[in-house]
Amino acid sequence: MNPALRALKNTVRKDMRQKLAALSTDEIKRQSSIVTEKLLNMPALKESQTVSVYISMHGEICTQDLIHALLIQKKACYVPRCHGKDMDMVKIESWEDFLALPKNSWNIPEPRIDEERENVLNTSRGLDFIVMPGLAFDRAGTRMGHGRGYYDNYLVKANNYNRSIGRPDVKTVALALTEQMVDEPLPRCETDINPQDILHP
Repeated sequence: MNPALRALKNTVRKDMRQKLAALSTDEIKRQSSIVTEKLLNMPALKESQTVSVYISMHGEICTQDLIHALLIQKKACYVPRCHGKDMDMVKIESWEDFLALPKNSWNIPEPRIDEERENVLNTSRGLDFIVMPGLAFDRAGTRMGHGRGYYDNYLVKANNYNRSIGRPDVKTVALALTEQMVDEPLPRCETDINPQDILHP
């Protein structure tokens, strides 16, 4: 990435983080309830059996109710586990399992790296649906993440795996607060992968 593009992205990220930090927990809960209902009513999600969901932090659509609903529906639910520059999606077995996850350095619940869990890319089905976070989104569908490239890299890996076992590419949906939607086009580079849909209130 060229230095000018990197600097522009960092400026957008800084401004957006300041805006999101000012949001109240109640407002985030209100918007999260609306977006979660929209997502649970999507035919593509209803038809999916293997679903990965990010675990939210402040300034993102809260995914706790979504994870609870997927587990009640008996879908195979996977959550991110990062190690170095790499990210995998590993299975959570129950709501009690989710509630017992330890917090990582970002204060986000995450399965321990030394804990043996099912990796969705080692299964015979692969991943049907991925719910992505993001920091900012524009009206053309561009997603800007936090700058580590975890989801851009993971989507390449997941789609390659699905193709190797004769499965369709992963359906991707990002969740956004109203404040995360911007009118001006966001800067992006050739390795950025946009979600197929962005849901917001």
